[in-house]
Amino acid sequence: MPHHYLVPAIVAGFLQGIVEWLPVSSKTMITIYFTLIGLKVQNAYSLGLIANFGSFFAALYYFRREVGGVLRALKHPFSDEPYAKLLRFLFVGTVATGIIGIPIYVAVRHTFTLVGGSIAMAIIGVLLLGTGVIARRKEQLMAQQTDKPRVPKEPTPGHAILTGAMQGLAALPGISRSGMTITPLLWMGFEGDEAIRLSFMLDVLALVGAGIVPLLIGQGGRAAVSSLGVSTTVVMLVVACIVSFGAINAVLGLARRLRTSTVTFAIAIITLAAAILSIAHV
Repeated sequence: MPHHYLVPAIVAGFLQGIVEWLPVSSKTMITIYFTLIGLKVQNAYSLGLIANFGSFFAALYYFRREVGGVLRALKHPFSDEPYAKLLRFLFVGTVATGIIGIPIYVAVRHTFTLVGGSIAMAIIGVLLLGTGVIARRKEQLMAQQTDKPRVPKEPTPGHAILTGAMQGLAALPGISRSGMTITPLLWMGFEGDEAIRLSFMLDVLALVGAGIVPLLIGQGGRAAVSSLGVSTTVVMLVVACIVSFGAINAVLGLARRLRTSTVTFAIAIITLAAAILSIAHV
């Protein structure tokens, strides 16, 4: 195990375990962090995605009732039963995510390999500004909802395609997965709690895909793991899993109230400033 990366791996695991449940991009925070400590930006980006897998088991446990219902619905996937509808939403949404997200991952890693760290950080900063705008819109939509009882809205294939496609765009560094899924669900008329539930149910599968795809597509993910060290990467995933279990309930509750857009804008400005200074000194 490369001992000089052990502490950074633990820090990255903590970042993943906490930030995953906020409308702030956990992969981006990890990408920035690993880049700042000296890893190549393309490897840092892949590690930011791989770290997502550390939160999978916490999400699986947190939504265990829904997951159990979806698994039972596999016996009758085309019925009108609520869990069968949720199953179809998750299936269609995940397919849409893969169609959009996998090519984006390949393109981003290739781009980062070509442009180098400073330009890549500037790109991330610009995309973080976009996430801040999306998060601000989500906060406005949540604030506009009243406490009056509303008729529950059931997800359709159309909802799944749009939400899954938006989740696929979150493969871009700087773009928050939850921000990209909760916001369109609110636009489409879902209540805040239901939008959050559907977003994070999609996340259960997305966490697996984000962790595995970099290892299966090309050599990028394996090169990233090699740069950090296999054992050290495992430490990062274990820490992310443990912290996710401890943080998910509290952080999801906090996410309903916290103005994360302000935090995102601040991180974006700092990232852009660092990138500009770095480019100016080249």
